[in-house]
Amino acid sequence: MEEQLNFAPVGYLVMDQDLKIIEMNRTMIEMSHVESAPTHMHDLLTIASRVYFQTYFIPAIITHGAVSEMFLRLKGPDGPIPVLMNTRKRNELFECAFMQVPIRNEYENELLNAKREAEQISHATAEANSELQLLLDEVKYKQEELNIMNGRLREMTNTDVLTGLKNRRYLEEFLPGLIAESNLTLLIIDIDFFKRINDTFGHHAGDVVLKELAEVLTRTIGDDGFAARLGGEEFVAVLPQMELSEAQEIAEKIRFNVEMHDWPYQPITVSIGVASNSDCISFPDLLNEADTALYNSKNAGRNRVSVSS
Repeated sequence: MEEQLNFAPVGYLVMDQDLKIIEMNRTMIEMSHVESAPTHMHDLLTIASRVYFQTYFIPAIITHGAVSEMFLRLKGPDGPIPVLMNTRKRNELFECAFMQVPIRNEYENELLNAKREAEQISHATAEANSELQLLLDEVKYKQEELNIMNGRLREMTNTDVLTGLKNRRYLEEFLPGLIAESNLTLLIIDIDFFKRINDTFGHHAGDVVLKELAEVLTRTIGDDGFAARLGGEEFVAVLPQMELSEAQEIAEKIRFNVEMHDWPYQPITVSIGVASNSDCISFPDLLNEADTALYNSKNAGRNRVSVSS
């Protein structure tokens, strides 16, 4: 073998069709780390490369007469040696050139490591996203619970505990806006001689009467408005979008239904004051107008309806 080929920068060997090695250059001997030339191609390869070589090389060389850049690993004292093999068939022999590619192997390892790290990061990200979604769902659920609780608390603070009607706080918050937007009539309803019921039958009897009066007011007013409890034995009826004359008719109907109702303990009557917001610019003013009309009913003998002048 010519000296130039013997010390060429690539490994060179010739083998026959049985894959027996006929000759090798010095570079190939050094590359394969063998003291003497091996007799068969399989002697140079790792087990995995041997299987791959046997499976791929023979069909390819027979079909195409050449094999380009076949990646193999040679056996080495410190581990596999990655090489690229180029082969061509000439005169029933196979001429093979081998070039070491340790950098490519490092790149492949780096790519594999990078892929593993990316997969780990992707997995960790998926877990983090899943945990984040669970937290977001929990926050959303807690927010919905909080909204429900706030709604219940708001309802509780705006509701009279005894009768279940709206309370004075609700009226003070709700009516100013309603008064500004619509024609509204307010009725103040006061139970006549309510103190006698408490003194005669006890406060439990008074509570029963107050709760039953709330039911009578709600039934009588219906969809025309709503009833609320101002405090004590005083109630109001809020009648939006209603003329004063029509509101006066509802007030008379309330007074009559209360008088005719089958009350426990003893019969009761109510006195009613009626006022419209046509001349009033605020809830306190409207309440004072209705209250003045209520006292007119009281002073006129009770169990009657008076309209603010």
